Amino acid sequence: MNGWLLRKPEKMEDRTIQKIMRVVEKHQINLKVVDPTKIHVFCDAEFDGKIFVGDEVMEAPDYVIAAFFTEKNYHTASVLKMLESHGVFCINTYDCIRSVDDKLLTIQKIVASTAGVRFPKTLLLTHEITANFVSRHFSYPVVVKVMHGSKGKGVVLIHSEKELDNLINVNTASDFGDEVIIQECITSSKGRDLRLIICDGKCATSYVRENPNSFRSNVAGGGSITAYPLPESLRIVGEEIASVLEMNLGSVDFLFGENETFYFCEANAMPGVALAFDIEKDFLNMMAKIRNRPVPAWKKSLKQGEI
Repeated sequence: MNGWLLRKPEKMEDRTIQKIMRVVEKHQINLKVVDPTKIHVFCDAEFDGKIFVGDEVMEAPDYVIAAFFTEKNYHTASVLKMLESHGVFCINTYDCIRSVDDKLLTIQKIVASTAGVRFPKTLLLTHEITANFVSRHFSYPVVVKVMHGSKGKGVVLIHSEKELDNLINVNTASDFGDEVIIQECITSSKGRDLRLIICDGKCATSYVRENPNSFRSNVAGGGSITAYPLPESLRIVGEEIASVLEMNLGSVDFLFGENETFYFCEANAMPGVALAFDIEKDFLNMMAKIRNRPVPAWKKSLKQGEI
């Protein structure tokens, strides 16, 4: 079984990537690191299994792990769609990555497909939105986020209408280059959230991220993690959300509400799992399922001599 890890070879230092590669090496899994920015997007009605990577011609893989972060753009999105169109199993799919990268779209998909999930009230900031409008519909503090931020970056806590008015004025004048959302602050979860790690579409483990010195819980920002016994009802909801988002590998995060309630916070494709759990068993189970998938049509045609 031939696999590709889509990532620049010079950017393999990420601890999650290293953890995956240790499992790959231990079990001699065929997984080649391929730079997604060098893959040519080529549409041919008579596809013969050849993929052009820079000046090299390579055999189409059976699966890919989309482990690129800063290279998310139209080209790399088109690479994933091309591979999907040829029956390559993508971890994760283009649709999954597009959804989880857009915090508002993630919520909208969950609202449309998953009943009974609580989430913070959310408003898209536009030039028509004023601080006074927000004050009429939200209580302070409110959370302001850039749409495509990660690791707690681009997230601020706003305590008053005056603070929000200043931020809106700066946003209007400077054009941040990203959309911004305003969210209800779940104060009972300040500096604390619950992360469900998803592997093969199932919840592999869960833990609390906590930072007593910040309203952000991110480990990258100084937070710590503690194992958390997951209620069965929340496990079911987390896996439903993963299914809606077509997530094979990633995380679903919840905020702690009052009286043992939970609020969906966000989802992530390829989150940092290096400190969280032993990925080996779940990763191998996922590989086994990929191995048992039906043979793509182009491979059948090659065997029958049609191409």
